[in-house]
Amino acid sequence: MAWAAQAGAQALRYRVEVEAPEELKKMLQKGLTLVYWESDPQMSAEQLRRLADDAVREAREAAATEGWFAARVDVTIDESVEPRVVRLRVVPGERTRVADVEIRFRGPATQDAAAKANFRRVRQTWSLRRGEPFRQGDWETAKRTAVREMQSWRYAAASVAESRATIDPQTNRASLLIDIESGPPFRFGEVRIVGVKRYPESVVANFSPIRPGDDYDRDKVLLYQRRLLETGYFASVQADIDPQPRLAEAAPLRVSVIEASSQHFETGLGYNTDVGLRAEISYSNQDIFDSAWRFRSALRLDEKIQDARLDFDSPPKPGAQWNNFFTAARQQDIQNERTRQFQVGVAHNFGFERTPSAVLLSWTLEEQRVLGEPPDTRFAVYGGYRRTFRHTDDIVSPRNGYFAIFEVGGAPGEPLSSRAFLRGVASGSYFVALGRRDDLLLRAQAGGVLSNSREGIPSNFLFRTGGDQTVRGYAFESLGVQQGEAIVGGRRLAVGSIEYTRWIGEAWGAAAFIDAGDAWDSGLAFHPALGYGVGARVRTPIGPIRADLAYGQRVSGFRVHFSVGFNF
Repeated sequence: MAWAAQAGAQALRYRVEVEAPEELKKMLQKGLTLVYWESDPQMSAEQLRRLADDAVREAREAAATEGWFAARVDVTIDESVEPRVVRLRVVPGERTRVADVEIRFRGPATQDAAAKANFRRVRQTWSLRRGEPFRQGDWETAKRTAVREMQSWRYAAASVAESRATIDPQTNRASLLIDIESGPPFRFGEVRIVGVKRYPESVVANFSPIRPGDDYDRDKVLLYQRRLLETGYFASVQADIDPQPRLAEAAPLRVSVIEASSQHFETGLGYNTDVGLRAEISYSNQDIFDSAWRFRSALRLDEKIQDARLDFDSPPKPGAQWNNFFTAARQQDIQNERTRQFQVGVAHNFGFERTPSAVLLSWTLEEQRVLGEPPDTRFAVYGGYRRTFRHTDDIVSPRNGYFAIFEVGGAPGEPLSSRAFLRGVASGSYFVALGRRDDLLLRAQAGGVLSNSREGIPSNFLFRTGGDQTVRGYAFESLGVQQGEAIVGGRRLAVGSIEYTRWIGEAWGAAAFIDAGDAWDSGLAFHPALGYGVGARVRTPIGPIRADLAYGQRVSGFRVHFSVGFNF
């Protein structure tokens, strides 16, 4: 009993108060050993003094990692109150900032003219710039990113040969040096596939954009992974080489897959200002009759468009080729034009882009009803060719690169189609990172239908524009040809847009934009409807969330637009 009373007398309670700049204060409140032992029931006065002394050292070290190398730290223990109060005061002084950055390279890449693109990317993406606070975490991140950029093409074993941060405490300036050793150039060897059970290995191999002897390219590997995941055959895909210099001449690409359940049922809700609230139900079976044929079905309902679609996809052939057989029914009511449409067709898909190129053949039957006019029935047997081009630095939220798609096709006259026509349409987006936090997006779209009249041509082969990702400031597909009280599709289309975004932090951004475009029916004279405004951006894993306020000059009014992602 006497021993227990003595232990109880020695035990004490205390709390910690930290006085420091907010970002440093939060770090200390989470990381100090003194704070960790705050609720220890067997704390003694001697232990508390040792912890307080350690807190001074830990606070100086923490301040240095954030760029304060001359911080003054003092600690006091107020024993006149219960619990005792330990006050830690940090006066950080002037923060050290980056004065200059030197990035050097050594190894075989310095004799490789093609590696200049790697050097340029490393320098462009270097994140710890002149004038920014020097933080140890940012310094380590910048080095890792630089090496990863160097490794992205050909030089997979690149590493940091030397790095140095020289701090001048008199001027509070940091001089940074990083020297990157490229290592040998790498080429792909054979593809080694593991994990397939239900499907033949050819399902994996036929989607590969990689051939033995090709230069190592991480973008190709990532594209390969994504294409395999998008088939629905697999729940997980991991692919890369072993970057050991002794394997550089023919580094095997190991592709490890985990097969997904063959059947999927999904539901979802979405919203944008073009069509309002959207509900979706989908079902898919990736292995019909144990044959690797894929079946997909989807029902989408929103305030303006209701559509159902069925797809049958054949197993892939070498060169990422497969056939798609589809049928679809669609009803929509847009700008006082109501249409009901049925479509059936086949497409031969090929190519290694995320959106494949295709040769397609379809039959379309449509009933059109324009407010105040009798219904009109159109039909067309359409044959076309669609090609895509894409080279971007990121699949979901690109900052550099381009995406383009064009399609040409046509329909014969009666009896196969209600009117003969030829059609061509092209669209593209060009992304430019002007700096670490500044992006420029250029968009353009143009299309034309060659025919003696738009009458008899199903509406999906004509053009309207306006809305969230076309010409902002105008309602969805409200720019077109006036027919009675409705806006219908025309035979000409032209749209252009320029948008500047300034990112504030890693996820938030502010944008300003100018859009111009119109759809009309004849001639080449272009009288664009202008829309311009400002907006907010938020980076997310599914693409940027975009909220815009735009002024439509033609309608002399403002309009709010909300959407997610880019319209590729």
